[in-house]
Amino acid sequence: GARFPREGPAGDGLAKITVLIADDLKFFLDVESTYLRRGGFEVIPVGSGDQAVQLASERRPQLILLDLEMPGMDGSRACAAIRRDPLLSATPIIIMSAGGTEETRDRCLKAGCTEFVAKPENPEELLGIVARVLKLRQREAERITVVFNVTGNLGSRQVVGRAANLSTTGLLLETSTPVNVGSVLQIEFFLPKTRHAVKVKGEVTRADPNPEGGYRSGVRFTDLSQADQEQILEYVSA
Repeated sequence: GARFPREGPAGDGLAKITVLIADDLKFFLDVESTYLRRGGFEVIPVGSGDQAVQLASERRPQLILLDLEMPGMDGSRACAAIRRDPLLSATPIIIMSAGGTEETRDRCLKAGCTEFVAKPENPEELLGIVARVLKLRQREAERITVVFNVTGNLGSRQVVGRAANLSTTGLLLETSTPVNVGSVLQIEFFLPKTRHAVKVKGEVTRADPNPEGGYRSGVRFTDLSQADQEQILEYVSA
């Protein structure tokens, strides 16, 4: 079967790529998980859409595979819920479906999935799909320089950071000093290769130390204008 480079933070050659896989059919889940583990991945298997949303948020896998046909919360609704977490806004999500009309595909893409694929009949094919999606994602997105004001009890201070994982719902902010959860930021940045300046308010929903040093904060936009939204969409889909 396919082998993959094991990657992790600098200096740690052993961290595996974590894949969360949600399928309510235990037999398929076991087979799929076994093949992914043989491919060198760490696998988080779950049996429902609700569990997928909860564990994606807790474990932050590098890739998420969702079966579309699950009772309760199906794959597309789980995908939409996962995308509401700013720290998972750019995580590759593959939705697999046994059948699937053009309408189903559209519904899944609108929910924010990276790819919609026919459920592989042979689990070896699953490794191929996973490898292809991860390769696409390894072309690291450009970091965008962001200037923002943090308003707190000490008045307002201006901070410069970098943005990753930009989407129309928010961004992942990398800073050298910590930003508190609940802070409301007044953010400004230029979209690369355009002269378009985005000015938006954002609320910090999560904050963590960055493995590479500094801090990372998930920021959810609270008042993105229609014009800024269109420009961001154009930029991220280019």
